Amino acid sequence: MPQPDARIKVRGARTHNLKGIDVAFPLGALTTVTGVSGSGKSSLVSQALVELVAAHLGHEIAAEGEDEGEALERAPSSPVGGRLATGTEGVKRLVVVDQKPIGRTPRSNLATYTGLFDHVRRLFASTKAARSRKYGAGRFSFNVAGGRCDTCAGEGFVMVELLFLPSVYTPCPTCHGTRYNAKTLEIEYRGKNVADVLGMTVDAAWEFLADEPHAHRSLGVLRDVGLGYLRLGQPATELSGGEAQRIKLATELQRSERGNSLYVRDEPTTGLHPADVGKLLTQLNGLVETGNTVVVVEHDMRVVSASDWVIDVGPGAGDEGGTVVAAGPPAEVARAHGSRTAPYLVRALAGD
Repeated sequence: MPQPDARIKVRGARTHNLKGIDVAFPLGALTTVTGVSGSGKSSLVSQALVELVAAHLGHEIAAEGEDEGEALERAPSSPVGGRLATGTEGVKRLVVVDQKPIGRTPRSNLATYTGLFDHVRRLFASTKAARSRKYGAGRFSFNVAGGRCDTCAGEGFVMVELLFLPSVYTPCPTCHGTRYNAKTLEIEYRGKNVADVLGMTVDAAWEFLADEPHAHRSLGVLRDVGLGYLRLGQPATELSGGEAQRIKLATELQRSERGNSLYVRDEPTTGLHPADVGKLLTQLNGLVETGNTVVVVEHDMRVVSASDWVIDVGPGAGDEGGTVVAAGPPAEVARAHGSRTAPYLVRALAGD
């Protein structure tokens, strides 16, 4: 456990139903914020804490590719009140891992977002056949003219307009969905062309690229967060919010710069298979072990019981919430009177 004085202390947090509360988040620990729906958990963590820390660091709070409509939707309905009292010296970077899409078009996918595709393209460009044709890494990008299919411009599909009916999309008749032209697909790495690799699952690619340390490590992290079943080229538009969130986490875990970062996540276990919850906990604890602070809003008692610190908000929802009911190690919060989380936490700690 961190030292008692090593904390981010928020004084007078006020927004939505938060009633000017004082809250302390231990540095270098995994903290879960609990409470019934509408109790003020997200207001405290995803709004008050995030906005106050972002203001201290001089960061803009904006999602990648956010448009004007989404910015208006994101704008808080009530301003954030409060201040950071202590602990700011222990946070050099803020990372908000949310469930927003990693891209807005089918051109964005797991491989491009994580940077893995850059490595794959360089592998193909380094083959003897590619060098003899003077193909650079750009040749193997479906976003650049030259290697991509000219008919669909690298989309892999074309739109067919129908009279009196909505337009439909169908696989490109030229490339049949591969996104590349025939000359590009003639280049192979270990018997596979670039479209074949994009069609592989993370698990299959992890085995296929076992001799490539950088790619193998990146794929390993994706497997560790339970994404081994996704295809490398699976469009971002086909991913769930939980999958997008775990891709963002995996991308962060691959960064060489570690320590003194504050990671904020809102209900990361939503939609996860029970077997993957354990994988998620391993990754969150890994962030803590490398000197970071992790704060998550969570309902899953397996995560709550395994955390270092619990902040229970409530006791009820709406006007009946917005206060800190209990704060401390899981075993201590489980004994708190008036906490609606406590009975469930007791069972989780007992292994029920």
